[in-house]
Amino acid sequence: MAKRILQVFLVIVFILLVVCGIIVGSYVFASPNTDANSDGRLLISGAWIDEKSDKKLEVDENGKFKYSELKSGEVIADGWYRLDETRKALKLFVLPGHHTEAFDSHINLFFFAQISYSNLTDAKNVKKVVNKETYKLEDAPKCTFLIKNNGDNEGVVLNMIMPEKTLELYSHGKHFSAKKV
Repeated sequence: MAKRILQVFLVIVFILLVVCGIIVGSYVFASPNTDANSDGRLLISGAWIDEKSDKKLEVDENGKFKYSELKSGEVIADGWYRLDETRKALKLFVLPGHHTEAFDSHINLFFFAQISYSNLTDAKNVKKVVNKETYKLEDAPKCTFLIKNNGDNEGVVLNMIMPEKTLELYSHGKHFSAKKV
């Protein structure tokens, strides 16, 4: 009898580990769409900042994100993300201990959070500087991000800009809209 209970327990633990592995793997190995003129390509091409609220959001081509204080550099949350361009959302996977208490209200189901985005625009009047694209602040790429838990009515709205594009992986020295992959 005890042997049978142990077997059932081990099978349940194994199934839970496989399901957790699939969930973690789908976030870790997901990569954003890097086609020319896609939302994913613009979102991963640099760090987004909001000087008014002192926040910085970095998303990279490897599926990692970091949300931090702009001036102090204190990390508010980090982990992996999946980009859903049809719903215009970054679906976040944040492990325990990888976010501050201030971010707890945005976590849903222990590990997950979501950042919606809208009004995503690319830069105008870009001038090229060695391996980086810089522009006048008023012409920089802009985006509105909403960090919100599905269950609450309030969220954090961030009107962010990208002061410089730092990702040269896909542009190969050309303006992002001019390069087709």
